[in-house]
Parts: sequence; C-alpha cells; structure tokens
Amino acid sequence: MQLNRSNFLRSLIQPEQGKPAISNGLRAALALGVPMLIGQLINQRESGLFVGLMAHFVNLANVGGPYQIKAKAMVAATLGMAVSVFVGTLVAKIQGLSVVLTFLWGLASGFASIYGNAGANVGLVVGVSFISTIAQPGNLEAALMRSLLCLIAGGWAMLLSLVMWPFRPYDPLKIALADCFSGIARYIQAFLGKVATPENILEIRQALETARTTLGTARIGKPARSWMDEQLLVLIQDGDRLLGSVIALTELLETHFQQQQYHAVQQLVDDALEQISVVLQAIAKVISRKPASIDLGNLNRIYEALKEQESLQRKAIAGSETDYTTLVAFTNLVLMIEKLIKQLQYTAQTVKSLVEHNKISRRDIDKLLVVEDEQRSLLSLLKDNLTLDSAIFRHALRISVTLTVGVILYSITNLPMGYWVTLTSILVLKPNLGATFQRFFQRVGGTILGAVLAAVLVATITSKSVLDIIIVLTVFFGISLITVNYGYSVIFLSIFVLLIIDIGHPIGWQFAGFRVLNTFIGAGLAFASHYFILPNRERDRLPSQLATALRECHKYFRDVMAVYQGTKERDSTIISQRRQTGLAIGNAQASFQGLLREPQMPKELVEPVMTLLVYMGRFTNSVTVLAVHLEHFRGTVPLPELETFVRQVSLMLEQLADSVQLEITPPPLPGLEETLQKIQPHLQALRTARIQELAVNQGHTPVRQAVIDYSILDLEINQIVRRLTAMHSAMERLISTK
Repeated sequence: MQLNRSNFLRSLIQPEQGKPAISNGLRAALALGVPMLIGQLINQRESGLFVGLMAHFVNLANVGGPYQIKAKAMVAATLGMAVSVFVGTLVAKIQGLSVVLTFLWGLASGFASIYGNAGANVGLVVGVSFISTIAQPGNLEAALMRSLLCLIAGGWAMLLSLVMWPFRPYDPLKIALADCFSGIARYIQAFLGKVATPENILEIRQALETARTTLGTARIGKPARSWMDEQLLVLIQDGDRLLGSVIALTELLETHFQQQQYHAVQQLVDDALEQISVVLQAIAKVISRKPASIDLGNLNRIYEALKEQESLQRKAIAGSETDYTTLVAFTNLVLMIEKLIKQLQYTAQTVKSLVEHNKISRRDIDKLLVVEDEQRSLLSLLKDNLTLDSAIFRHALRISVTLTVGVILYSITNLPMGYWVTLTSILVLKPNLGATFQRFFQRVGGTILGAVLAAVLVATITSKSVLDIIIVLTVFFGISLITVNYGYSVIFLSIFVLLIIDIGHPIGWQFAGFRVLNTFIGAGLAFASHYFILPNRERDRLPSQLATALRECHKYFRDVMAVYQGTKERDSTIISQRRQTGLAIGNAQASFQGLLREPQMPKELVEPVMTLLVYMGRFTNSVTVLAVHLEHFRGTVPLPELETFVRQVSLMLEQLADSVQLEITPPPLPGLEETLQKIQPHLQALRTARIQELAVNQGHTPVRQAVIDYSILDLEINQIVRRLTAMHSAMERLISTK
C-alpha cells in the first residue's frame, strides 16, 4: 500500500515553513539587472547579459553566515567558474575530451559538499558553468574573453554581497541567537495554546546548532579570543540551559498539573509562562538590535504570588498524603520557575552588556569557550570520503555519471538546447531519493507552466525594455521563493531562462517545447540515477538513525541517573549529552521526513515510526525534568531498587536499538511495573515521615531533604515507564511491517 496520492501532491505545492528570501531576491535582481543595463548603454547587450548571469551564479555561492566564509566561498566560485568557462569553451568541439572532462567536473562538483553548504554551492556553480559552456564552443580569444567577463561578474557579485559585511561581522551570529530565544518563546506560546509538538523543540535545537556553527566558523583563523566571542558564547550556553528548563517546566505541567487540585493556581502558572515568553522575545529583539526593554518585574510579581499560594497550601495540609503530594509537586513547580527567573536575569545581564559593550564577570567562561580552531585539510577529507561507504562519494559519482550520460545523449541526438538536459540533472539530483523524487515533479511541473507563460509573454509583448524589466522581476521572484517552495521558484526561473536565451531571436511555442522536453529528460536521468547508481534510500538509512537516537537516549538517561545513584557528580557532560540526544532525534526525524517523500513508501511504516519518534522525544523530556532537578539534589542515600530500575531501562533501550537496527522483534518488556511497585513504598514512607514532622513544625531535616531529592523522581518514573512501553509497542508494529 502506498501513501495517499493527494498527500504527495500536497507536499509538492504547499508552501514550506521558510519565509520569502526578499534580500536574496533583490541581490539577484541587482546582480543581473545592472550589467544588463550597462550592456544596453554601451551596445553590448549579450555581454551584459553574460556578466549578469555569471554574477547570479556567483551569488548562489553566498550561503550566508560570517563574512570570512562568504568571501572565501564567493572567491572560490568566481575562480572556479572562470576556469570552467575557459576549459569548457576550448574543449567543446572535442567530443571525447568534453565527455571525459564532464565526468571529472561532475565528480569534483559532488565532492565539494565535504565543505558543507558553502562547498556544495560552490561545486554547483562550477558544475553549472562548465556544462553550460561545453555546448557553446569557441576559440582561445573567446575563452579568454568569457573568463575575463566571469571575473568581472564575480567582482560585481562580491561587491553586492560583501560590502555590507565588514562593518557587521557578528550579525549572522546575532540573528541565529535571536532565533534561539524567540524559538523558545514560540514554543511556550504553542504550549499555552495546546498546539506544541516535538518539532518545535527540534527547531530550537537546530537554531542552537546554527549559532554554534556560526561562532565556530567566525573563530577559525583568529589569532586570539575576543570579548565579543565570549559574550556570544555565553548567550548560546544560556539559550541551551533555558531550553532545558522550559522543557522541564512544561513537561511537569503537562503530566502532573491536570488534576482538580491545581485549578486554583492555573491562571498564575499561565501568566508566568506568558511573561517568560515576553521576556524571551524581548531578549531576542535586543540581541538583533531592535528596540525592546527586558523587564522581569511582572514575572517576579507572579512568582511571589505563587510562593504565597505555596505557603497557603503548606499551612492547609491536614495530615493527608494526597495533600502533601500535591504540595510537593507545586513546590517543584515554584522551584523551576525560580530557576528560570535567575537564568533570565543572567541572560538579560549578558545581553545588556553586549549592547552597551561593557565587560561582565561570569565564572567558568574559559570552560565555556570550546570552539574548534582547526580545519581538516582538503587531502584528509578527500581521503576519508574516497570509499563507497561515503554518502558524499556516492552522490558525486551519481552526478558525474548522470552528466556524462546527458552530454553523450544530446550530442548523439543533436537535441536543440541539449545542455538543458545536464543543467536540469545537476539541479534536480539530490543526495537522497526522496528529495530527488520531489524535485523531479516540481522541476517538470514548474518548467511546463513557466514555458507556457514565457511563450505568451513573448507573443504579446514586443518592447525589449518591458521584457528586460520582466526578466529582472522573474529573477527576483524566482530567488525569493526558493525558501518557500522550489516549484514556485522554478516557474519564475523558467520564464527568466526562456526570455534570455538567444536574446534578440524570436521565441515561440516550439522553443518552449524543447525546453520542456529537455527538462523532462534531465529530470528523468537524475531520478533514474538513484535507482541504478548506488541507491541511497532513506528507508535503508532510517533504522541506523533510529538506533543511534535510542542509544543517545540511553546515554542521557544513564548519565542523569548515575547522579541519583551516587556514582557520579553533576557536571557539564549532562548538558552536552542532552544536546547530543536532541541532535540524534533530530537526525532521525529528518530521515523520516525524507522517507515520506520517497516513492513506493509503505503506508504501514508511518504510524509506528511517528509513535517511536514522538515517545522518544517525550522520554527525553522526562529525563530532562530529572536533569534540571539535579540542581536541588543533595546526594541522599539512593532509593532501594533504583539500581534495578535503571538497569532495566538501560537494557530495554539497548534492546530497542538493536531491534530496529537488525530488524528483529524486541524481547518482552522487563519487569518495570514490578520494580515500580517495589520503589513506591519507600517513597510513601518518606512522605509519611515528613507529614509527621510537619505536625510538630520540624523544619529542615534529613527526611525533608530526601523528599526534595526524590520528589521529582517519584513524579517522573511512572511517565518513563509509560513512554518506554509505548516505544516498545511501536517497535513491535514497525518490525511486523518488514
């Protein structure tokens, strides 16, 4: 059984979460429009168009981020493009040599992705410029002239993109940081609106990773640490800790504050969450240099009202264990809000210092500043990826073979505009099958619609000036809409292409037909390559991703519980492991989303994988609650049977990881329920002893400390068992579909 056809069609046309990239669209329009205008003024219209196109290609290498990386990527794209155009022009008439060089250029284009997004885009620019040029032969003079125009185009593109950056080199990092804090605020609002999802947390973690990567890139090559780097790093760490505290707070509210006895304070709790969201939004605005005031006054007043309610509940205890359990849960809630307020105060102080550029005193800042200053050499990266086990090598090989086949095909058939076969192939071909499959339909559909519209425009508009304006506008909309939906972008870029090719020559329906035909052939070649050249299907990768995520969940649980067991001290490795667990779950989620785009995707897989991912996230949230509570943990003697509980959970997580990776049915659940029944009497005895102490007004005692140490554990272990049970059941259903 396959996924519903209407769902697939919806995935092709529905807008994605990204906003239109207006600034990128304007930059692309200027990159193209200004050279075109100059070319018209000096009666060199085709040269002006060529410079504009090459400048547009160089702009593709601008992936954002720090000034240093942008500059290196655009310089590499400019030089690579000039060399590609020079070589391509000279070998275009030598068919055998052009085929061999197409294979090598395609391989190099694919391998460029070892340097991340910047490298991948540079590789794309180099590949596109080469395969475009080998269809337009010329002599040495033409090759030199085209290369010179490429250098001019690259200089123009860099002037547009880089002149704004030397004066604000930290803007990309500040924007990434602001996204982190505003993302946490949006998650709180979604929680209040009862529409929060695990994807919200994954988006925040991705924003944090973007900030870390951006800071690491900015640090590379600097001779010494800088004050600004340290303040921004502190904010990244603050964002990570705030995320953990917010997750713990919302988890506690979601699982334990639905009973009737909490309704009296529900409005106060909602008001506190609302104010935390407001403060986080203000912090995000100040970081991104927007006018805002960070005021914790209302939040502090709500906290005092909650403290007063806690005091009233304490006085109202009538010797009932139920009343005391309610008090313990409420006390932990107040403690979490208090901790959040302190974290927000520290963060507000750092942000204020950042704006005013006054140095602040924060302990352990040297321990926080852990940023890689070294890059691996090109040779070692190539060596590591020269194996069929490397996804980068397999993708590079697919690109080179597909482009080579495309060149041979249009050379033998003398297909008009044949180079659009290879151009389409390199643009459609993606590292995984699902993305390629989706792009196949978006590219073909967008091209058909764009070709029809372009033919209509040419048939109805005769003014070259008006057509030039339309050309610039189509570039603007085409680039701006890439982040919204690739298919939308292709419509405008297809109009653009059909209006500029063979400029000055009539373009009719036959011309548009060849464009559509070549696009269909190129997209078909790209799609076919995933089936016949070292296929890379998410269905094959997903089990490994899920197993990795389950093992990271196990490590996180083990590290936190080791403190409760008294075998480890609380340290920063717990925060680091929480991050690793979040990243692993995010990778598994991304793999699952890629699987949903693949053809022949069994519908039966969807529900169990979704359930496994959701409850994996919720299990992690329960562990995060326990991790946050460690701040109040004072090392009370471990509970009897706690070691058994931890061992059973650890064994189960490892068994689930082995089960999904080896595609075998998981063993039966261990006796978690029985272990819980053995733990509960010890917790009940502690509560009863504390109630007796309260009757004679005893203050801080060892019993009170034990209750504080294990109250959250008491609340969460039942949730952990319930979520593990759901994961085990989902795994059984998943394996049964194989």
